[in-house]
Amino acid sequence: MVKLRLLVSTLLVLAAVDQRVVQAGRPAWRWLTDSSDITPVPEQDEPIEAVQPLAPNRRQPVDESYRLPGTTAPIHYHLSLRTAIHENNRGFSGVVTIQLKVLEATSTITLLNRRLTIQRARLLEDATEAEIEQPSFVTDQRTEHLTFSISRALAPGEQYKLRIEFTGQLQNNNNMGFFASSYLDNQGDRHYLASSKFEPTHARSAFPCYDEPTLKATFELELTHSRLYNAVANMPANGDPVPDPDNADYVTTRFVKSQIMSTYLLAFAVSDFTIRTAGQQDVYARSNVFDETQFPLEMGNRVLDALGAYMDISYYDFMPKMTQIAIPDRGTGAMENWGLVAYGEPVLLFNPSINTYRNRKSVTTIIAHEYAHQWFGNLVSPHWWEFIWLNEGFATVYEYYAAQLAHPEGQYWELFTTEVVQNAFSADASESVRPMNWNAGSPDEIAALFDTVAYDKSGSVLNMFREVLGDDIWRQGLKRYMNTRQLDGAVAADLYTGLQEALEIGNAGFLPAGVTVSDLMESWTSAAGFPVLNVRRTYTDDHSIILSQERFLSNRQVPNSHVFHIPFDFTDGATRDFTPTPAGFHWMSSKASKISTTVPHNQWIIFNRQQTGYYRVNYDAENWELLIEALRTDPTRIHHRNRAQLVNDAYNLARADRLDFAVALRLMSYLKHETEYAPWSAAGSALTYFYNKLRGTPSYEHFRVYVNYILADAYAALSIDTVTPQETMLQLYLKQFITTWACRIEHADCLARTKQALVTAHAANTPVHPDISTAVYCNGLVDVSDEVFVWIYEQFKNSRNQAHRSVLIDALACSRNTGQLQSLLSVALGSGSEFDALLATERTRIVSAIYGASRAGVDALIDFLAIPTNVPEFVNRLGAGTLNSAISNIASRTNNQAELDRLNALLSSLGTAVSDTVASNARATVQNNFNWFTTYEGLVALEFFEKFATMPQEL
Repeated sequence: MVKLRLLVSTLLVLAAVDQRVVQAGRPAWRWLTDSSDITPVPEQDEPIEAVQPLAPNRRQPVDESYRLPGTTAPIHYHLSLRTAIHENNRGFSGVVTIQLKVLEATSTITLLNRRLTIQRARLLEDATEAEIEQPSFVTDQRTEHLTFSISRALAPGEQYKLRIEFTGQLQNNNNMGFFASSYLDNQGDRHYLASSKFEPTHARSAFPCYDEPTLKATFELELTHSRLYNAVANMPANGDPVPDPDNADYVTTRFVKSQIMSTYLLAFAVSDFTIRTAGQQDVYARSNVFDETQFPLEMGNRVLDALGAYMDISYYDFMPKMTQIAIPDRGTGAMENWGLVAYGEPVLLFNPSINTYRNRKSVTTIIAHEYAHQWFGNLVSPHWWEFIWLNEGFATVYEYYAAQLAHPEGQYWELFTTEVVQNAFSADASESVRPMNWNAGSPDEIAALFDTVAYDKSGSVLNMFREVLGDDIWRQGLKRYMNTRQLDGAVAADLYTGLQEALEIGNAGFLPAGVTVSDLMESWTSAAGFPVLNVRRTYTDDHSIILSQERFLSNRQVPNSHVFHIPFDFTDGATRDFTPTPAGFHWMSSKASKISTTVPHNQWIIFNRQQTGYYRVNYDAENWELLIEALRTDPTRIHHRNRAQLVNDAYNLARADRLDFAVALRLMSYLKHETEYAPWSAAGSALTYFYNKLRGTPSYEHFRVYVNYILADAYAALSIDTVTPQETMLQLYLKQFITTWACRIEHADCLARTKQALVTAHAANTPVHPDISTAVYCNGLVDVSDEVFVWIYEQFKNSRNQAHRSVLIDALACSRNTGQLQSLLSVALGSGSEFDALLATERTRIVSAIYGASRAGVDALIDFLAIPTNVPEFVNRLGAGTLNSAISNIASRTNNQAELDRLNALLSSLGTAVSDTVASNARATVQNNFNWFTTYEGLVALEFFEKFATMPQEL
């Protein structure tokens, strides 16, 4: 241990802290990672890791040996667990008695077991529980099958009980299985707790079980724990805790018998949390954040009631209560366990005095997402993980829709297109992406199904059909689906049947002749990717349009014979009717077709009103010109969602070589007159792309002129350093976007006003209003004194709200002062009592925030890693993966020869600390950055920005 040498001597809060070998230098969807306008500099062209490179074949072969044999099935579990987590003892013990039925003649009973030690097993008579025998058993480590061998044949229809005694180890803060977490109280003392997260295949790590979604059963649970702790589970407690006869320091909490459900939905927690209750709902959280549970409790009641009314099936018809629990150090995930929804603290707790409007939005929509699962996933579960989109796709739709129902003034549904549909497009445009229906065998394959396809694509496709069928028929179909499959498993065909029946009852005749709902939906659910609808107007007397479809790919055009059943609608410059209605949709069920319209040749036409359909649209050159002229003249004549669609489609069509890039950039120039958030949000990925390509190059100044031009009017209309009560959520989104980009291109007024707002707040010792804190702190910190930097660091150090701490980490990383950044990196690697409150995720976030904020941060990281004695400490504290990621991100932000020289020097300095593969990939990334300037796309873009900088009115 050596004394930390700080280059910023005034950061007194850090000056006396001991650290190991840290001298000078410096060394991050889904829920709280919002769109590109939050992060100081988003990642460059990074692949979507969640989408696995699988061939587009729905029924790909899988290893069926991972599946249970199907000879027996569970009826009921009685599970007893004992934990001493209050002492930070990670061992636990348990006894499970499984009432089972025999489906086929067998002499074995096979369950699933992951790393549990089985001590003894007894096969019992079902009625009397008299012991029949103590079967031998063995676990296959590959398949995780726990097989009990029975000395006699078990006949179909017979029922038995299998009692198993076992021990296990709590997993360590990894949000899997039965795992341990901890937190600090106000006195700095650490408290420990244990909770569960079993989806998709982790119940088997807590107790031996039939861990497949369709093998449902009822559960009786009892938890033995410290008498100073409490226990919570899916069901209410069955009376007060009972003293443990073997140890006076322990009690046993027993719970009411559960509803029939899948093993992955069983949930429980043992903690010393406090509880806030309202009606049949309550929220559990650590006592020092109790005040932050009011908002989620109120919103939970509103959302659950709204969903029950919408579904016409009350949650309380099946479950007696709803509990939400905030797990510290669990990240930003959440899990929809029936009756006990578990969240990471940042996405449940809300403090209006420090948390932003984005936090409020995230808390609301994530509660709505998890509560939607109480129907989609809990009441009706997927028959197998192939159909996980029946859970996650619906929950994604109602994440926004139910939030809107519960809180109409919140404008949540306005974000669905940009946050879900356009995000899905990005991930779904790869040739290797999987379809929605996709089989899986092993636990790793199953886990890989929880990706952008399962969530955002599936939500986009489902919402498209909701719009096409109409919400009334859609709801009737969902109710029939739920009533038919409740407390059971479902496959995609069950959903299609429910919707088909609702259509027939409603006498809705707008489906193509001879085509069923199944035909329509299967063209989307069992095919990879999505289409682009090509619209070519003939400009002849019959006003005809030739339509064609093909699969959209981001990098090239590949022949594809698949035909999507595309529901299309359109409007034009004369009628301007942008309201989608079931009667307004037509079907494109061939590769090409010709339609006639009455649209005058001099009027624009727009397909896919409000972008309700999950497809892109490309037009002929003349129609694009008509649209550009209309947007420049009066953008309000086109619906704001379609303006966002045009921006997003044009940019991505250009990236895919389907549209001249100059057309896309000319269209985006209309944003100078844009006052709505959605089109600006759609433009964010394009602006980020060019920023990342051009920063640090001679062409960057031309790009700055372009961005300054389109921002100027919107920026002038905003008060970037104040908040009024009248501002809506979308106005706050817009303000943050515009402010972030204005300061990013070094707009003098933006930098001056944010700095002054920060200095004024520091002088008054009053934190900046949370709804402008992200922009003011980050941009104000670009050039401030060490005293102000320390002031914000103190807020971070003293905050117990994880979402607030993340905002402050990102803000601190925005400094351009090398000494301040090095001090912050020292915090990431710090040890000792000063740093006990730091979460592992916060340490790595500091690093990624610093290299993501600016080139100054990248340089500071290079300087830090170039000191050989710092590298072992970096890897020891943060892991080799963080180092590899840092190298990759340094490379992605390397745009000129001087920056490449710095990277090469760093790679030489690191030597064997990084592999040859990491180093070669980094150099290849830089070469690709350099090569872009000689590509067709690069040359067109550079010429456009150069001309725009001198004569914008002519483009």
